[in-house]
Amino acid sequence: MSDPTLETLASLPAAEGYTPNDRWQDFRKLFTTDEGKRALREILSWCHLLKPSIIGSPIDPYLMAIREGERNIGLRLLDTINKEPRLKPERTTRQKE
Repeated sequence: MSDPTLETLASLPAAEGYTPNDRWQDFRKLFTTDEGKRALREILSWCHLLKPSIIGSPIDPYLMAIREGERNIGLRLLDTINKEPRLKPERTTRQKE
């Protein structure tokens, strides 16, 4: 019996040719709808962005590493959504002196 989730992941297209601008546009389109905003808020709550990564005494380094990993994913999502990539100029021109 196969897992439909794994089959879906396996059938996704490769990321070749997927530019930072494509990523930014896709994420903006996805997370600017009302449903997308609710989903993003839920995802970011899982990432513990506003909570400390250090928990307990004595400090558990494994739990701290897990929390930092979750936090990094949240920060990466926010960075991707909010930071429009610079477009490279198609050709350069020299200014006349």
